Amino acid sequence: MDVTQIGLGVALLVIGALTLIGPAAIATGPLVYLVTGATLLVTGYALVIGLWQTRQPN
Repeated sequence: MDVTQIGLGVALLVIGALTLIGPAAIATGPLVYLVTGATLLVTGYALVIGLWQTRQPN
């Protein structure tokens, strides 16, 4: 992973976290929590796997 990919992954995690705790999430209902939570989970997993593979060369 290069710096751009890491930066985008971290930005997605921050934006997703702000969506979960923001007042708009409360007004729109539980579906937003599920979609945002799933997005955060996938993004975090991809970021961790990408960073791990970068440190562990084949």
